[in-house]
Amino acid sequence: MSKKRVNKETLQNIFLEALLISLLLGCGGSSSLGLTTPIYSISGYLNGMDNIRSIGLSLNSENLSVSQNGNFSFNQQLGEGNPYEVDIERKPARQDCTLTNGTGVVGQNNVNDIVINCAYDESDPLFSLDRLHKIRLTMTYEEWKAFELDTLRSNYSINDASGPALTWTSWTHSEIYRQADFDYLDDQGVVLGSVPKVGFKMQGNTSRQYPVDYESNPAQPKPRRFSFAIKFDEKFDEDESVYACIDANGTPASIGPGLPCLGIVAQNIPEYPEADDRVFMGVEKLRFRFNRDDPTYQREVLTHQLLNQIGVPVARATHAQVELVITGAVGQTLYGQALPKTYNMGVFIMMEQVDKPYLKRYFDKNNYLFKVGAPGNLAGPSVVDASCDPYEDKDSTIFFNANFCVIGVEKSDPDSAEEWLGTANYLNPNFVNTEINKKDQNGNAIGNVSQFLPYKPTYDLKSKKKSIADARIALREFAQFVQTNPPPSVAELGQKFDIPGFIKAQAAEIVVGAVDHYVRVANNYYLYFNEHSNKWVYMPNDFDYTFTDVPGSDCNNNPTLNTCTPLNYDAFRDIIQMRAFQSGNNPYWAGEQFYPNYPPILWNLVFSEGSNKAALYQEIQNILDEFFNWSIVGPLLQERKNRLDQAILSTDAAIRPANLDGGSGCADQYNPEEIEGDEAGFCNPAKASIKRFIDERRLILQQEINAN
Repeated sequence: MSKKRVNKETLQNIFLEALLISLLLGCGGSSSLGLTTPIYSISGYLNGMDNIRSIGLSLNSENLSVSQNGNFSFNQQLGEGNPYEVDIERKPARQDCTLTNGTGVVGQNNVNDIVINCAYDESDPLFSLDRLHKIRLTMTYEEWKAFELDTLRSNYSINDASGPALTWTSWTHSEIYRQADFDYLDDQGVVLGSVPKVGFKMQGNTSRQYPVDYESNPAQPKPRRFSFAIKFDEKFDEDESVYACIDANGTPASIGPGLPCLGIVAQNIPEYPEADDRVFMGVEKLRFRFNRDDPTYQREVLTHQLLNQIGVPVARATHAQVELVITGAVGQTLYGQALPKTYNMGVFIMMEQVDKPYLKRYFDKNNYLFKVGAPGNLAGPSVVDASCDPYEDKDSTIFFNANFCVIGVEKSDPDSAEEWLGTANYLNPNFVNTEINKKDQNGNAIGNVSQFLPYKPTYDLKSKKKSIADARIALREFAQFVQTNPPPSVAELGQKFDIPGFIKAQAAEIVVGAVDHYVRVANNYYLYFNEHSNKWVYMPNDFDYTFTDVPGSDCNNNPTLNTCTPLNYDAFRDIIQMRAFQSGNNPYWAGEQFYPNYPPILWNLVFSEGSNKAALYQEIQNILDEFFNWSIVGPLLQERKNRLDQAILSTDAAIRPANLDGGSGCADQYNPEEIEGDEAGFCNPAKASIKRFIDERRLILQQEINAN
């Protein structure tokens, strides 16, 4: 037996080489054949970011997403003498961030002094949820009457302006902005900020109504509650006189048989170029919704709060009390009352507008934003049809045809009186607008026909409207991609669509019962193209039917609009019992579609993969744990009720008449008992209280999660 012998010199060389390598590696270096190059890490500290947001950073060519405050570090390491440049590629939603020590040259140590500080932008206090905001709008008599007449004349589909109509369609409304002065007040009525000559107009589709109540007390008419918009940067540089009517004395006049309208077009509103790019507390536009169909005044704001809290891109919403002041000359009256006259219009939901400033705050970029209405589910041939007629390229003599593209820019208001009236009528000073589109009882035209008919695309481009041709191509290509046969894989879809964001949004919609949206009704959402990620983003919108339920049995037995609020369709029923996925004979989220010929293609693709189902369950569980619990929501709603009670009960404005939509008229009445009271006393006893909805919905979803 023999042993291998190693001499003393060899052992010494091995030891020295190992020692050298260990020393070099300990200094952050690397070794190859005994040669080393020191490399160092690049790191820093993030402070002030909202814990539900994320920030996108870059180091030279490396991108890094950071989702929590504290220390962060890039994977990339650099050698001594190499330059480095750290940039903020994507800010957290609605936050501004500053970067210090972001550039330099690597020395002989790790770089760890990069600091990023984030803070909310100036609009944040405007949407705080810890107070009842106060808004005052001041309008002249002339502007208010012009607004009233705008609304009246815009209802041209049913005998035009023959009187205060009680029914409206989403196709027939004025987009004219009238002038008002805007004041933002504190709790004691002290003015915190003022903006003169803002744009004021009615807003909404099916919720629109005539703005003055002549029915309840004909001897004492008064303003009615309605949804409206305020635009701070309105320049009034378009023809704003299209619908305005004046009498022989030049005073705004009422329209109708025997009334003094002469069909003379009033003067335009003077242009106000000073308003160009004007903002108030960082926003260009505010929307005010009048709590239609929610006697608690709480459901929609609560839904917006939840979605914002978990990081779904939606508008911020809060409560605001609105005061309307009508001014006039000495001795002038409005509806038999001396001016100036102040009306407490009550409590509204004040919301930010999803527009260019919103996109820049949330995504740090303004890009294609489509507002999608039913049947907008990206399925079917129309959305991918490149042979359709772009409305924007129409011949001047053609105002509507059945082949207009479903992707476009909405046109719901004429550009001029000539376009509205027709050339012959426009040149006739005695022409009265009530003759337009008048029909007999059989629907046959018996009057003049307007040259103008509105255009309402399914996919309505709201941002970068001048780039409609490119935007139409981009959306069409995405629709063609998801309609591929065989369908794209989930991995392929993830290259073009924000799947995690969609899952988070669907989890929230399922929990709160937002049935009037993408999966069940193909309605009420935005699609935004995020240039930073090169992906389409799903953004839900409009949550007036949440936190309540209408049992299917009641609707089946009493198929009327009143007893089956919101709608007597399967897609709107049995919300509390709704599972996320199919389980036996139980109702489930994708089990009923309002448009069954157009399936929810994004839902079907995303949840064809089991891991995404697990991710959805996890998101639902997070909502149940952190928000959707009566022990959390109950005290919150009680605090808000105490804050809202007096302002709501002291409202001067009228509510909708009972025959506006075939209902009882009680849906708009304030009834805080719907928060947690006995449903037998509700306006609609089939509806669920918010408390019952939360308790029972939470139980159903938790059972499903536990079983899976």
